[in-house]
Amino acid sequence: MLNRVSFVDKSVDMKKKSQTGGNMSAAAEKKVFYNRVRRTCLLHDLEIVYDGVPKMYAGVEINLKPDIIVACQYSKNSKPLNIDWKKLHGDLSAIGFTGGVK
Repeated sequence: MLNRVSFVDKSVDMKKKSQTGGNMSAAAEKKVFYNRVRRTCLLHDLEIVYDGVPKMYAGVEINLKPDIIVACQYSKNSKPLNIDWKKLHGDLSAIGFTGGVK
């Protein structure tokens, strides 16, 4: 009698299903969408402007020119803003700014 054994490569993270969702941690997903927004901004000459100091941002804007705001997020209270890069990526995609440098 033969026993069938299936080999699993343990070096592969079984929880990571895709780059845009699945069982990714919140920090990993945030990093993916931050990089997408950053690359889209590089491709279309958009500028990311932070309001505040690191770890205590009150807002973030994506500007086409110094006076044209394409997308933005602001804190509604005195707490630091938790930037939703996925929403900003969706806002840029809805306007037509897609793609990016890899």
